[in-house]
Amino acid sequence: MQKNNQTIGSQNNRPFATQCPNHSMHGVQCNDGCQVMAKQLITVLMGAPGACKSTWVRNNCTGFEYIYNTQAVRMYRDLDVGLYLHIARLKAVAALEDGKDVIADGTHTIAKHRLVWLNAAERLGIETKLIVFDTHWQICLNVQKGREYPAPRSVVVNHCRNLKIQVKSAIGREGWGSIETIVR
Repeated sequence: MQKNNQTIGSQNNRPFATQCPNHSMHGVQCNDGCQVMAKQLITVLMGAPGACKSTWVRNNCTGFEYIYNTQAVRMYRDLDVGLYLHIARLKAVAALEDGKDVIADGTHTIAKHRLVWLNAAERLGIETKLIVFDTHWQICLNVQKGREYPAPRSVVVNHCRNLKIQVKSAIGREGWGSIETIVR
């Protein structure tokens, strides 16, 4: 298979890792002679609606991952959100159990939503990465103007506020394998 002009190979559904210092680049695996298998990874995206999390997924996924996303919550206002998220998480955990990496594309500004992924990772022995999208609330609101299904202003502002609180008080103690912040 070709991706970005590189040949992608796999064995036992786990692609070979590139020759990098830790043999792990979340799905950017090339059959370049490195015989270390890539470590399975859960990448959790955290940011307000409009912080460009889904754009990050489009630009960084390789096709080997299972993508969990919460876009339906914004699109279908009469949706039973609790039930929808429960079923979506069950599908993502099943993908993890099947050996796939997971990218969790959601706001994750509430600690219990992040802890779902940390608990699954601990149970299955999988590495974790949290990517925090620290995007100014006005930018997030401007993004909503171009969306077919915009998030309400109050939702965007509350998520931006929660993100700032969680970054200062919680995420450093939660046990993430690595944390990356993207400021916009």
